[in-house]
Amino acid sequence: MKVPPSLNEATFIVAEYKAQILRVPELPLPFSTVKVLEQRMWVEALLLVLLFLLLKKVWSKPDGLPPGRWGLPYIGSIPFFSKLTLYEHLKDLQKKHGDIYTWRMGTEVIVFIHDYKLTKEILNRPEVSDRPDWIFFTLGDKPPLGIGSTNGELWHNNRRFSLRQLRDLGMGKSKLVAAVHNQATILVEELKKQSGQPAPVPHAVNVAVINIIWQMVASIQFEVTDPKMIEFQDLMTNFNKVTDRAYFHDLFSWLPQILPSALSDRLFKLDHVRNLLSMLSVYFKKVIDEHRATLDMDNPRDLIDNYLIDLEGDEKLPVEMQNEKNLVWIILDLFFAGSQTTADTLRFTFYYLANNPRVQSKLHAELDEVLGGALATLEDKARLPYTDGVINEALRMSSLTPIGIHHLVRTDIQLAGYTIPKGTVINNVTQSIHTDTRYWKDPHQFLPERWLDDKGCFSTKKEGFLPFSVGKRQCVGEGLARMELMIFLAAVMANFTITPPPGKTIDSSPDPVSPTFHITRVQDIVFTMRK
Repeated sequence: MKVPPSLNEATFIVAEYKAQILRVPELPLPFSTVKVLEQRMWVEALLLVLLFLLLKKVWSKPDGLPPGRWGLPYIGSIPFFSKLTLYEHLKDLQKKHGDIYTWRMGTEVIVFIHDYKLTKEILNRPEVSDRPDWIFFTLGDKPPLGIGSTNGELWHNNRRFSLRQLRDLGMGKSKLVAAVHNQATILVEELKKQSGQPAPVPHAVNVAVINIIWQMVASIQFEVTDPKMIEFQDLMTNFNKVTDRAYFHDLFSWLPQILPSALSDRLFKLDHVRNLLSMLSVYFKKVIDEHRATLDMDNPRDLIDNYLIDLEGDEKLPVEMQNEKNLVWIILDLFFAGSQTTADTLRFTFYYLANNPRVQSKLHAELDEVLGGALATLEDKARLPYTDGVINEALRMSSLTPIGIHHLVRTDIQLAGYTIPKGTVINNVTQSIHTDTRYWKDPHQFLPERWLDDKGCFSTKKEGFLPFSVGKRQCVGEGLARMELMIFLAAVMANFTITPPPGKTIDSSPDPVSPTFHITRVQDIVFTMRK
């Protein structure tokens, strides 16, 4: 049906009327509204600029710091997909930036130093004598106690007490020699059991070293097969393994805050750390309780007795030291710093000698001439220059703490023209210093002769050598370690020749399993009794 024209016109009129009603008139905005919009635009622009500057500040390395790797906030610079070890990364950074540079690892800003003189300068400054508040040091125990993890007055008093006790109890003196001789004799007998047979260096080496510390701490000596000794050695071995994982917790301390606690504990093995710390504490507390029950205030036997006398007697100890838990931590620190390190130094020395028959022959000749089969004493040290050279060369080559031990800068300082801000961590790269061609010719060669002068006398080479660190945090047990190394090494080498297994070689490079400490690889070696 055709629509009449009149109807089409009506429809058009209605549609036009609706359009007029719905059309919004384009009126000019009031002046005040325009002003508000302009102000808002300027505020937004200013906020964008401030955000950019803030991001630039967060992302950029602060002015004054040494050059180096900076990376992203909270993550730092992580060299993904690289097969290099941590030390090789550090050497690569040294080639690029020089002897001092920055590497932000996670949230921690760390300045690494490869120069011996800069290391001596910085580690002797009181502003750098603190330790970071890391689980790597405190094991999550608060407040920090003992020697290794404390700062300020408590650290100073604990260190002074421990050093005085070690000296009084025979460190570096003939007073302790009888105990070391006893352990050296036991070690030789244990090595005779595997004479001529390829086998790993026996755990008797660890027992010998641990027993010396026990002698000074608690007047205790364990048999090699004593279940208590085996239990304690296992605790210490596992303890050393899990602390490395805690190191990564400290670098990425924000991760545990966003991860479920069970996952965080598993990832960083914090539950293992807590369990081992608890077990060691119980172990030490039992020994302390036994000492308290038999304590003679007038005749102290060892370090524990002296601490208890000062604790329960006339209150000679400073207030912050007046608790038994602090004593537990002092004992733990002495074992942690002095047992595995000395045992591994001996193992490294055995490996170096097995690979260097020329050095071994000269060492045998000196020991035969001077000692004639007897055990060494402190008085023999001056007559054993080559033996001393072997020990120092082993300390240099092994560099047990290859990247040093972390120091915290507690206030802004100047170093080598750079500004090192408060809160920065300082690490001296010991392995690099010990192989620095400015101080060492053929640094990768095991050459005990470098420690002898033209007359064949031992000459302590101080430049470029710091196996026990330097400054206020220098190892308190250096004298004890050197005494043990000399007597144990002389006893073993007077009785044995060391060789690789037939058709094999000895790998004297450190086991890469640990990023922060050099430990020996477990491998077969042959001790053959000398005729």
